[in-house]
Amino acid sequence: MKLITYDHHLGKQAIKEQMLHPLIDSLDAVEFIIKKGCATNLRKTVERLIQLQGWSDKVKIDKSKGITITSMKDNVGLCIQTGNVGRFYADILKLQTLYLNGRAEAGIYILPTKQAAVIMGENLANFERFVEELDLYKKIITMPIHVIGIDI
Repeated sequence: MKLITYDHHLGKQAIKEQMLHPLIDSLDAVEFIIKKGCATNLRKTVERLIQLQGWSDKVKIDKSKGITITSMKDNVGLCIQTGNVGRFYADILKLQTLYLNGRAEAGIYILPTKQAAVIMGENLANFERFVEELDLYKKIITMPIHVIGIDI
């Protein structure tokens, strides 16, 4: 996969190299064709890759609630979003909550680029929009986040 990245509040520096580099290398090595209706398969492909690297299954934000993020490893929260653009606001809040509660030191967010999202379907979350929103809310979303965009 072709990737682009963005660092919010020095996200890359907040994540151990031995955690981030294998993730990026494995994503980069995967041959995945972006096409209409592939969102579920893209998500499953990325989930398999992270599990092979020791990332957890879904993690609850709060023990008493069913609200989860995709995965965690060594105090780094990870979200994959291949669905509706409105869902990434919830993901941002989940990651920020983990950060403020001392359960995560940084985050990784993986989603398609705008060009890929347009091919995949309608109104899907995309890298460019996510990065714009992070910048707009930089005083509110204080967690260091490394954003990975999957491009065509």
